[in-house]
Amino acid sequence: MRVVFLGTGSSLGTPMIGCTCRVCTSNDSRDKRLRTSVYIESRGERILIDPGPDFRAQCLHHGIRQIDSFLITHPHRDHIGGLDDTRAVYYAMNKRPLQFFAEDFTLEGIHKYYDYLFPADGNRRYHGAPGAVFHRVEAFRPFGTMKNEVVPFRAWHGSMPVTGFRIGRLVYLTDVKEVPAETAELIRPDDVLVLGALQRELHAIHFNLDEALDFVEKVNPARTYLTHIGHRMGKHADLEAQLPENIRPAYDGLVIEI
Repeated sequence: MRVVFLGTGSSLGTPMIGCTCRVCTSNDSRDKRLRTSVYIESRGERILIDPGPDFRAQCLHHGIRQIDSFLITHPHRDHIGGLDDTRAVYYAMNKRPLQFFAEDFTLEGIHKYYDYLFPADGNRRYHGAPGAVFHRVEAFRPFGTMKNEVVPFRAWHGSMPVTGFRIGRLVYLTDVKEVPAETAELIRPDDVLVLGALQRELHAIHFNLDEALDFVEKVNPARTYLTHIGHRMGKHADLEAQLPENIRPAYDGLVIEI
């Protein structure tokens, strides 16, 4: 399995508009963070988790032309803001219907915000709308994409549920503040965990750094990559130096093999 971190930033990205902090003005390319998303190649299938508002730029930068399956964690705009640009993927794939996998609460948000593209009744109202198939998934009930088995997990983003995903040994959990015991118990010692950690200070609906590290110690995966990192976390190089070897801050463009 090949995993490409397309974006590792928070909802406002880094640098943040109007900010002149040492992170937003850093010359280190690892401190330039687009909104959080990953691209996965597994068993000959191309999977993208969360087409956020930087989706077009991310696909162009990494030469991504086709996506077989879209997995979506929750309906916040920094995770679905690129849905309009999935039209280009539809055209690049010779109008093969796009395959979306998400829970009901996420699908409701998609149909609400993008009703001109994906109306809930399925009737196309816009001539440029892509063909799409929406697969309703349920936490803890495994489902199949084109070539992979995926296990959706439950986590909580404040009062909003959020969906985590397991694909093989990869476990993806972002935008979390609380992870139920039944999810934590499913993380294995040989897993590679991608985990959201927003900043060092406490936050109402996100893990801060200490909470993320406590969770990693509890579930003890083989490797962990932190993502959804905001500018208040500090510079990438400083964070990397402070973390144990098995926990790394991800950065845009990082590629890992599992």
